Amino acid sequence: MRILLVKPASAAIRFGLAPFFVTEPLGLEYLAAALQAEGREVRLIDLRFERSLIERIVRDYRPDVVAVSCVHILDVHAGLAVAEAAKRLNPDVVVVVGGHAVSAYPSALSGSRHVDAIALGEGELTLPAIARAVEAGDGLGAVPGLLVPGSDGTFVPTTPQPPPLDLATVRLPARRSVERYQRHYCCLNYMPVWTVETARGCDHRCKFCSVWEFHQRHVRFHQVASVRADFEASGENLFVVDDTFWTGPERSAELADALRSLPPRNWMLVQSRADTVVEHTALLEKWRPLARRFDIFFGFEAPTAAGLRSLHKDADISATVEAIAVAKRLGFGVTGNFIIDPDFSEEDFQALWSFLATHGIDRVGFTILTPLPGTKFFDAMRDRVEVLDWDHYDLHHVVWQPRLPLARFFELYCETWRRSVLNLRGRKKWWQWAAEVRPQHLLRLARILRQTQTLMDPEHYLAQTKVAARGDETVRPGRVRPPAA
Repeated sequence: MRILLVKPASAAIRFGLAPFFVTEPLGLEYLAAALQAEGREVRLIDLRFERSLIERIVRDYRPDVVAVSCVHILDVHAGLAVAEAAKRLNPDVVVVVGGHAVSAYPSALSGSRHVDAIALGEGELTLPAIARAVEAGDGLGAVPGLLVPGSDGTFVPTTPQPPPLDLATVRLPARRSVERYQRHYCCLNYMPVWTVETARGCDHRCKFCSVWEFHQRHVRFHQVASVRADFEASGENLFVVDDTFWTGPERSAELADALRSLPPRNWMLVQSRADTVVEHTALLEKWRPLARRFDIFFGFEAPTAAGLRSLHKDADISATVEAIAVAKRLGFGVTGNFIIDPDFSEEDFQALWSFLATHGIDRVGFTILTPLPGTKFFDAMRDRVEVLDWDHYDLHHVVWQPRLPLARFFELYCETWRRSVLNLRGRKKWWQWAAEVRPQHLLRLARILRQTQTLMDPEHYLAQTKVAARGDETVRPGRVRPPAA
């Protein structure tokens, strides 16, 4: 039996932040490990970097099962294209689509004639069960945790979804399955980058996020020994993909102690909350020696207390300010993200710019508030949402009419980006970026930085949007005072 695991290449890989934040398909690596433990022959392909077309890969490999990952709703159209290609070449191949996005919103696949099952939840148990059913010649109706096509073409559930995995039973990701792609994985100027998971889930309730709903506000942890072994199998630049790092402080301290004997990494990036950093300063001190450069990515989200409340962040703006000071004092790099609400007024943009200047924040990104399918926010916004093209749900397109005229909104949004470190004409020059990478990575860095400059071009966004403009206002770049160099 042959099983093909596919990471599709969504249309978003050339827009917004995507070109300079490209990480390995860690979820598929966990699935590969689970399948290999049962003696299955597995091939993992990342179509973002494959020279061969999916048709050729399917024809040459002749898989019995094709499993397509849709981690984000952006993957849906590209994932369905993979399913169609596989079925066109072999109508008998079993096509399964899974991942966070389709588990949260399986309706995104409604009407597909090329998908045999939607796998809900985590796949380390589900996909091996599918493989056993296919091998035995059984149908998929007895495999728990699936949606399968019903007689009327809609997807209907099989037996109930299994409970969340005990992460103590999860095998280390099959990292060799992506070796041929590893050089492509990057976080801006850090190349190549490995991704590591130490925990799954989130116990908060941010309005815009689907993670906490998927995990029912629970956090589960991998065993310390397993995480240490995975660190040993990874390279010098690490992105820890946990949604809220340093959750569970006692266990996190134990993990830091277990990793202390390993050589320090060149660079490490973790994602955390401002209030967590403020409350656990001693824990951060334990972790800081584990990498020469250690960045914390904060979901800052809003520069005001009212803005944080509207996003259900359950934290005060004072925690944001204190966390920045704590991180800098301990020698961590501070980076993060703010959310730009389409309902922003000009005064809201000005308040954000003032906050950035006051606290010296320029290593920062700006995403547009987007109701992701599968969240309560999406349900609440259905009457206002004008765009249901999933390729536009990359957090850089607007999907409903902004308060400001569309051209003016993007003009101010791009001016916000100009206040970031990515502005080669202001904050950080290209030769300063070049000094931070190895010579063999210079050409790729140059391509990435050139793409980032489109973040500061209003016409770039206006050419992409499907939201209709109001009135006849045009973009006039000279209307906004440029930031100081």
